[in-house]
Amino acid sequence: MFARGVDAARFSADTSVMSIRSFLIFVVTALAVGTSHADAQRTATPRAATARVDTAARLPLDRSFRTPPDDAKPRVWWHWMNGNVTREGITADLEWMKRVGIGGMQMFDGSLGTPQFVENRLVWMTPAWKAAFRHAAAEANRLGLEMTMAASGGWSETGGPWVKPTQAMKKVVWSDTTLEGPRRFTGTLPRPPSNNGPFQGMRNSPGLDFPTEKDLPGAKPIAEAPEAAPDPTFYADTKVLAYRLPDSNVTMRDANPRVTTASGEVNAALLMDGDFGETLSLAIPDGAQETWVQFEFPTPFHAEAFTFAGAPALQFVGAPPIPQGRLEWSDDGKEWATLVTLPGDEATSAMFPARTYNFEPATARFYRVVMKPHPPNPFGAAMGVPQAKAITISELELSSAPRVNRWQEKALYGILNEYGPALATLETDPAIPVSGVVDLTARLRPNGTLDWTVPAGRWAVLRLGYSLEGTKNHPASPEATGYEVDKLNRLHVSSYIDRYTSQIKSALGPLYGKSFRYLLLDSYEAGMENWTDDMIAQFKTRRGYDPTRYLPVLTGRVVGTAAESDKFLWDYRRTIADLFADNHYGTIADALRKQGLGLYAEAMGADFPTHGEGLQDKGRVGIPMAEFWTPGPGQDDGPNHIADMREAASAGHIYGKPIVAAESFTTMPPPMVPAFSQSPYYLKRLADRALVNGINRFVIHTSVHQPFVDDEHKPGMTLGFFGQHFTRNTTWAEQAVGWTTYLARASHLLQQGRFVADLAYFYGEGAPNAVPYWKKVDPVPPAGYDYDWVNAEVILGRMKYEGGALQLPGGMRYRALVLPADVTQLTLPMVRKLRDLVYAGATLIAPPPVGTPSLSDGAAGDDSVQAIASIVWGDIDGKNVTSHEFGLGKVYWGRPVADVLAAADVAPDVSFRGASDAKLAWIHRRTPDADIWFVANQQERPEQVTASFRLAAKIAELWDASTGATTPATYTSANGRTEVPIALDPYGSIFVVFRRGTTATERTIPPETRATLATLPGPWTVTFQPGRGAPTEPVRFDALTSWSKSSDAGVRYFSGTATYAFEIDAPAEAFRPGNRIELDLGGVKEIAEVRVNGEAIGGVLWKPPYRADITDALVRGTNRVEVLVTNLWPNRMIGDLQPGVTQTYTFTDFRPFTKDSPLLESGLLGPMKLDVVQRAEP
Repeated sequence: MFARGVDAARFSADTSVMSIRSFLIFVVTALAVGTSHADAQRTATPRAATARVDTAARLPLDRSFRTPPDDAKPRVWWHWMNGNVTREGITADLEWMKRVGIGGMQMFDGSLGTPQFVENRLVWMTPAWKAAFRHAAAEANRLGLEMTMAASGGWSETGGPWVKPTQAMKKVVWSDTTLEGPRRFTGTLPRPPSNNGPFQGMRNSPGLDFPTEKDLPGAKPIAEAPEAAPDPTFYADTKVLAYRLPDSNVTMRDANPRVTTASGEVNAALLMDGDFGETLSLAIPDGAQETWVQFEFPTPFHAEAFTFAGAPALQFVGAPPIPQGRLEWSDDGKEWATLVTLPGDEATSAMFPARTYNFEPATARFYRVVMKPHPPNPFGAAMGVPQAKAITISELELSSAPRVNRWQEKALYGILNEYGPALATLETDPAIPVSGVVDLTARLRPNGTLDWTVPAGRWAVLRLGYSLEGTKNHPASPEATGYEVDKLNRLHVSSYIDRYTSQIKSALGPLYGKSFRYLLLDSYEAGMENWTDDMIAQFKTRRGYDPTRYLPVLTGRVVGTAAESDKFLWDYRRTIADLFADNHYGTIADALRKQGLGLYAEAMGADFPTHGEGLQDKGRVGIPMAEFWTPGPGQDDGPNHIADMREAASAGHIYGKPIVAAESFTTMPPPMVPAFSQSPYYLKRLADRALVNGINRFVIHTSVHQPFVDDEHKPGMTLGFFGQHFTRNTTWAEQAVGWTTYLARASHLLQQGRFVADLAYFYGEGAPNAVPYWKKVDPVPPAGYDYDWVNAEVILGRMKYEGGALQLPGGMRYRALVLPADVTQLTLPMVRKLRDLVYAGATLIAPPPVGTPSLSDGAAGDDSVQAIASIVWGDIDGKNVTSHEFGLGKVYWGRPVADVLAAADVAPDVSFRGASDAKLAWIHRRTPDADIWFVANQQERPEQVTASFRLAAKIAELWDASTGATTPATYTSANGRTEVPIALDPYGSIFVVFRRGTTATERTIPPETRATLATLPGPWTVTFQPGRGAPTEPVRFDALTSWSKSSDAGVRYFSGTATYAFEIDAPAEAFRPGNRIELDLGGVKEIAEVRVNGEAIGGVLWKPPYRADITDALVRGTNRVEVLVTNLWPNRMIGDLQPGVTQTYTFTDFRPFTKDSPLLESGLLGPMKLDVVQRAEP
């Protein structure tokens, strides 16, 4: 039992000491803090769809492992590109998927400017398109494939041409009017900006035009699109609020500074006019290290905050809209000191173009904004976006009044990775008193005029409303493109999904809910949204107070105190995140469930793309998804994708969802892997890493629909730069079954039972929130122990302490709850819950909380949190005092997590002895009948290790997902652990399975012996696949060497399958009892198959060692051996680009290579040999 041991009888009997004291502590603590009105909202347990899992329970596990069920098979994304769709292509695609072990396809209707190649382009949702779609569903039904479709045109997110402006995504906008009193005012308040864009009057960026090849063979002329009508706009009023301005308030524009720049004269008025829609461009000379804008005031100017506003950038590929740099101040314009550092891009994918910093009040005549050139964007360069040579600025403002620090991101116009104490607003005077905010909404007439008797003094009047973000779904065909629906509004989302599914139903008829079973939400790329029609009512319901008097904080003003304003914004962000989870993901999942469908969703996606809370969002959907990408040779995928996988898996575990999927092997041009260059072996390390991070269903990116069924259109249609290009036209398409079966076997085992973890890491209550990838977690999870991330919703509504562990309804058990070092603010409901868990016996590793982040906890919230902390945490300071007992449990802080676990006799779940620099990854699942560990070698070298597992009295077995073989293992058991020696190939992996009980403490399986009988010197007769430019007659190879080194251009540039034929005399050893003869091919690029005397041997060899047991096919005397070797497409594609080429052999809809692109090693590289192998029977 992980909790401190307690003598139950003594605890009950010793009422004079133990029970009464503990009981009084508990009661006094509860009475000291009372009950918050927001508790019920925070503890609500969501409803979410669950996936059907065919665990093949009717079969023994080893049999279902060898032949995995459909639920374990990988799916593929199936993009229909800009109407290039044919009925015969659909059938060919799906039959190939079924043939090679793919379990289903997830269909997108998209466009990256794809040219038209088919005779008749199928336009989205026209009768012809619906007929093709229905044919796809019928074929999926015939073949037993699961069919899914994206929830909009393109891949992000939920939008279409039927979304009305009133239903689209919204943002807060406002106008300012200054009035002098006392007098009666009956004038017009300026209407806030009503244009589409991310902030005030800013316009959206024009969007990325994907590079389109205009001269591709077979492309139809692209008709010029008619000039589009302007997008409709929308505006509605929310509130009119007034507050008195301090006498000291002076605007920068009123102070009339002289403006100069390093680049000469500019229109200085643009920088101070409050219009974020008009910009100026500040050129940076080539080679310059920085540029600047200087403000010289006639008299010293008092400043407390600084705002830099640029212009929206192209998502992912553009330059950051705010450069690196600094704000400086000076008394004489010669000696400068830094007031504020501009950090530039801050690692989120939602780069926002306006940012405000507050600072200790400063007074000076000179202020200077110094900016550095934008760094190059490699993704932008790959997409043809030139590097920015200038800095775009819409506003530069020094404010003499207090402003909330980083208020644009805190109010969710933009986003930050975290909103911790480092971003707290400084306490300065004068702030706006809460009671001083006057609600004039009832005095605003429909025509925008205000009738108000202004009291004495200067007053600011805010006319607050909302307009559209203007975001559209992308990258969709024009006919499928429209506004993204308001994600925060249940009624609008319901209307959207009802309309969308009704179109699908009309196309599919009875196949809807049969072969067609899911919708898919891809990673969120629709940007930010911070308002909806019923926002105030939703806020009142969810936070328990009226936000009206705090609404000026959404414009940067400080209301009440700086701490109050920050707490209001915490509540505001939390409300938006809850609405996003409930009304977007939750509403869609519920609507589909009622229709008999499920929902896959990358909710909200990697890279912190929007205002959600990752675990909560993923918890709302039936099948939570992550994504991971394919890096270039020698590189690792980013920590953002590791965190996303861990988040998806954690959501699956804590919300009780058995399937956790991932968009898999996505890629784009260098620095990632080049197009068409991924082999199964190249991808295996990435797949294994996904498996150990909790993924148990692969969704391969991507298998673009191939409309043509001839040999002249290969490799065929693509998603442009993006994706693996895994289609029936891939060179190794028919050999893919070895790879897909590996993925299916591994996924099947990791769908069994439940995940085993000792630790639950809590990432805090705030929003937006995601499993952190931008920093190291403190304290670090120790080696040998696995963990989940948990959120407030699960702790408050689902977690209990029972039976020596923290438990969740789905069966998850944890031995300790860990709060990272930066989680130091907790709401009252959370600190009460932690108190109760510890009192019941839980172990908590956490810093003492210092207060509440929320105004919902009332004026005394900080004091109440500290009162509980003083009892539960006692005198813990993390240095001199690192533990404290409370009730039956214990709190720790300042000790390594491993030491805490060891003190509780919780040994590592697994440990390894072997090379000190080995890189092994693992995961553990447990069923009622078995413990299953998966161990993966993450280096391209063999490893010999001894693994020690926290388990005894069971027999160890080794299960190989690449072959389906299950073999007994050598093991020794002692002291509650079992040690198993494991040999791993380069990037190799193995399952260690314990199913059967035993009283034996050891078993030894003699190792196999291997000896070389002969090295095969050749020659080899090589016959190349016809139609790829290679010689039509067999070619003699006297040595095994790469095709790319051949002097024959037809061989050098060949892509496809070539057959090496040769003869061997069967050695006498082949016929001795107990001997097995293996043909070892040596190096292979990329995939091999072996035939002996016409008989296929050993299946598809797609990873080293490339060996085939040929014993049973050998005959005495001469044997004919054929080795079929398949390489990848790039060499032939590069060959078609060589000067003077008149006949080409490849077709694609984009050109990823040039004539000078490097060729890939290809073919059979050897050395080839025959081995004799002896394996002892166990």
